[in-house]
Amino acid sequence: MEEKKHTNLDQQGYWMKIKTSAQSVFEGMAVTLAYFFSKPVTVEYPDRTAIPVNDSLPERYRGFLEVDMDICTACKACERECPIDCIEIDVQKINDVRSMTRFDIDLGKCMYCGICVEACPTDAKAPGDQEQTKCIRFTREFEAATEQFPSLTFRFIRPGDYIVPSKPTKGGEYVDTSRRGNIARDVRQKAKEYNALAVQWGFDQGLDSSKKSALDDIINQEKTISRAEELAPMVSGIEQNSQKLEDLLYDQALAQTDCEACGWPSCRAYATAMIEGKDSELHKCEPGGAQATRDTTLILNIRKGKAPKMAAEESIDWVKKHHNE
Repeated sequence: MEEKKHTNLDQQGYWMKIKTSAQSVFEGMAVTLAYFFSKPVTVEYPDRTAIPVNDSLPERYRGFLEVDMDICTACKACERECPIDCIEIDVQKINDVRSMTRFDIDLGKCMYCGICVEACPTDAKAPGDQEQTKCIRFTREFEAATEQFPSLTFRFIRPGDYIVPSKPTKGGEYVDTSRRGNIARDVRQKAKEYNALAVQWGFDQGLDSSKKSALDDIINQEKTISRAEELAPMVSGIEQNSQKLEDLLYDQALAQTDCEACGWPSCRAYATAMIEGKDSELHKCEPGGAQATRDTTLILNIRKGKAPKMAAEESIDWVKKHHNE
């Protein structure tokens, strides 16, 4: 057929070839012109949608998970049933009251199977929903594009805080909860802010190893000894209380950003690991950089009974070894 077509064109005269070519162009442009005058079918996401994309999704859409901490009973059923361990809940006694100190969901690892939702025993009512929901539930939130993977870990309890669990309802009564998706949006925003804070904190403190002047200031012997003398009474005041030592490391040395760059899920977990001897690398707080290394080594050396001057010398050695390139 292709050969026959070429043969027919070859047999046509000069003006017929022009006519055939023009006709082909006009036929193609007619299709283009038709689309030019017709209503566009492309939706410019997310600016020009008639309603928010999230609201157009069905109620059972499996987007981000969220947890209403106001009605959570700390039964830990969702953590136990999760097949890939992307939910982590810590419960401990604070002032003789059972409290939750951690409720994290790693949505970068979650496979959205819904087993955690099925396991939750707390039935709830959410405004606008046709069906009952649970304390933990899926939402219509789905926008998770990020350059920082740790920002996909949703922390429903801010590190250092705690929440007293709710009491279970009797007789399977529904409890009121917030509109589906509101909690996920708030926690998602905080996750992004924490991660950005980790990066910005380091630059604001001048802790980039390329900033020689800032590093020289940190390893200055007089200033380091002065910092050791400032920390010494704080260290002596905690006596043998490991929880207070963790608080001191968290408050005075670490960046408090929970960026997970140290390999631990939170700054407090890293502090506990150093205290218990599970992690002997005292320079792994990346957003804190050289300053965090200096203060961490100072606190732990003073804790061992070393004088501020000796603690300062060892701290400077640590900083030079790990931050001076």
